Amino acid sequence: MIARLDRVTYRYPGADTDTLRNVVAEVEDGDFTLVAGPSAGGKSTLLRLFNGLIPQFHGGTLSGSLDVAGRDPSRTPAREMARIAGMVFQEPEAQSVAETVEDEIAFGMEQQGVARGAMRRNVDGLLAALGIEHLRLRTLTTLSGGERQRVAIAAVLALEPRLLLLDEPTSQLDPTGAESVLATIQRLHGKGDLAILVAEHRLERLLPVVTSVLGVEGGIVNAYAPTEAAARLAAVPPVCEIGRRLKLNPVPLTVEALKAALAGRPLSLALEPASASPGDELLRVDGVSVSYGDLPALRDASFSIREGEIIALVGPNGSGKTTLFRAIAGLISHASGAVRMRGAAAPAKVSERTTFAGLVPQDPAIALYHESVAEELGETLRNRRSKQTLADSLVAWNLSSLAVRHPGDLSVGQQQRVAIGAMLAHEPRVWMLDEPTRGADIRAKEWLAHRLKDHAAAGGAAIVATHDSESAARYATRVIALDQGTIRFDLPARQAFGSGAPMPTQAARILPGAILPEEVTL
Repeated sequence: MIARLDRVTYRYPGADTDTLRNVVAEVEDGDFTLVAGPSAGGKSTLLRLFNGLIPQFHGGTLSGSLDVAGRDPSRTPAREMARIAGMVFQEPEAQSVAETVEDEIAFGMEQQGVARGAMRRNVDGLLAALGIEHLRLRTLTTLSGGERQRVAIAAVLALEPRLLLLDEPTSQLDPTGAESVLATIQRLHGKGDLAILVAEHRLERLLPVVTSVLGVEGGIVNAYAPTEAAARLAAVPPVCEIGRRLKLNPVPLTVEALKAALAGRPLSLALEPASASPGDELLRVDGVSVSYGDLPALRDASFSIREGEIIALVGPNGSGKTTLFRAIAGLISHASGAVRMRGAAAPAKVSERTTFAGLVPQDPAIALYHESVAEELGETLRNRRSKQTLADSLVAWNLSSLAVRHPGDLSVGQQQRVAIGAMLAHEPRVWMLDEPTRGADIRAKEWLAHRLKDHAAAGGAAIVATHDSESAARYATRVIALDQGTIRFDLPARQAFGSGAPMPTQAARILPGAILPEEVTL
């Protein structure tokens, strides 16, 4: 056994309640464990117990017994624990220290006094093992999100830990990048007795391949086998949700297993009534192109959005989604083409454009800088001269319970919710949200889907940049795909997410015509 927690309880400094309560958990050598549960439920806190960051870095009150490779991580120096339990954080750029890939991987070994020859061999081996040999001399700032994640994993593995801790490793990645990182994690697990704990909201690929699951909610930790987790966790992949709805036992973990379980049983399609036709045009993008130096980022983009429409803007990292938003908001001065709002040329001032088309950035830290959540929303209401009261706005954005909290003390998912409320508190007619479900749990995703649909039903419109097609299928009326700055397709949502479509959901792969789990019935 590599690690054991016995009746561990932890409370952050200044907190009113325990973040983790009476946790009992064991990790065997070679375990591949998924840590699942809602945002702010304690997943990141649990991971940080294993390497001593809690309480040595965060402080707070800790009770119970902890053992990791024969050491108490709460009392063992961080330098020593780094060689036992290595951690890759949710934002890998936050833990990088060097300029190039090669130097980043070598840095930890240099601090530990590893001989130069051994260091060089380790770097070579890790570059090969993680499939990033071609990145050896690249600067970290030029890498994609998936490449940064793999470099961060290599840097942690350089110290040859027995336990690898990964906090939301795919939250910022497109499907290809996420697939690559998760495949890398699977390969690492298959090579030996390295124990791996992965905290993740994207369960579609992980749940079928892990050896165990730790469900964390409200500070309580429960251990499950994967099939038991599929039956009991609040949030599961769509294929598991379909299995639960159809009362299958055990609950299938993959599309293939679900199809096998349903072989010979006819399925029916249950569809909701079609939504109302779009209304008047609110926003038009006409031939917009953007280049950064000699690098084209957006090429002749043209589309419009009408009242009642919700566009899912999809495409790989670096395809131009954020650039398009910045061009619409007027944040890029060297864009060519035209943006029209309500049929007229968009105002020159950013403040006037974003009064009509509000922009929520991908990184909530860009939008949040006040001492409390209430202050964040209050400033927007004042600056936009909104008639909405602060109390009503907090209720509308489901933030009343967080009103007095400092944004910096919140989870990533909670910070994302606050950023959405703060940037859209004035209720602009068009919403532009850049990866709003990054780090979000199922409840937050469902709430956002309802909020988007209510806004559209009231005559508004939205454009949502996302990598989460399963979530987008719940709210989108259209899907626009960008690739290398060019619009690859612009389709109704059911054509984009359906069977045989460019981006089929798990439900669509089970039953043609369906895109959501509840549309598949017996």
